[in-house]
Amino acid sequence: MRTTPKQRRNVGARFGAWIAALGLFGGFAAAPAYAQTIGSGTLLVASPALSDVNFARAVVLVIQNDDNGTVGVVLNRPTNLVPATVFPELAQGIGQYEGHLFRGGPVAPSRLLYLVRGLAAATVNGPEVLDKVFVSIDDASLADMVRLADGTDELRLYAGHATWAPGQLQAEIRAGGWQVLLATPDLVFDEDPSDLWQKLEGRGSNGNDVVADRHGWRECRKCTEQFAADRHGWRECRKCTEQFAAHVGAD
Repeated sequence: MRTTPKQRRNVGARFGAWIAALGLFGGFAAAPAYAQTIGSGTLLVASPALSDVNFARAVVLVIQNDDNGTVGVVLNRPTNLVPATVFPELAQGIGQYEGHLFRGGPVAPSRLLYLVRGLAAATVNGPEVLDKVFVSIDDASLADMVRLADGTDELRLYAGHATWAPGQLQAEIRAGGWQVLLATPDLVFDEDPSDLWQKLEGRGSNGNDVVADRHGWRECRKCTEQFAADRHGWRECRKCTEQFAAHVGAD
């Protein structure tokens, strides 16, 4: 039976407590108000210039964002590693799962995090990250998740995760390090995750690929590049024209 909203809230609190117990955010100040523009279900697509080895060409799903900072999991780092080999203590629960392990991020790589959808989600007590996609850290439920999931289309295992201190991610976005998109279940469970960055980087023709400059206005990536290339003769979409006109005086 699917868990109740109250149960999910309780386990969501335990999820937050687990993050806090790792000592990831201790001692940081409260996040500024604009931190709430990033939330669960946000996709972060690394800009081509981002050179950090942990995040170069990464696609990150934000799973938690609050006053303590931001937590995410890298979606496009599949490995050839068999989960039961890396985590032999979980071999019985992993059972006949045929998927390989993902590198979810540089923080706590010895801990597994699960993204789940479909029938297997009925066994998950963790929070809903986006529509019918849930996150779990409950190793005890792994056997049930494996039993009910339709393979890697509904269950993926990530070793480690990523974190940002309060305000850190927003600063990186303003500096052009990340493109921001809304996640969908099909993107999270893309059948070819190793190519996910290539699919999403620079996607702006449909208005989904937006970035923010230091004044807070939003524009499509194509227009940004064209404006940078030719201040006087650039061509742009109507929405960006209006937004640029509204903010050009701030320069």
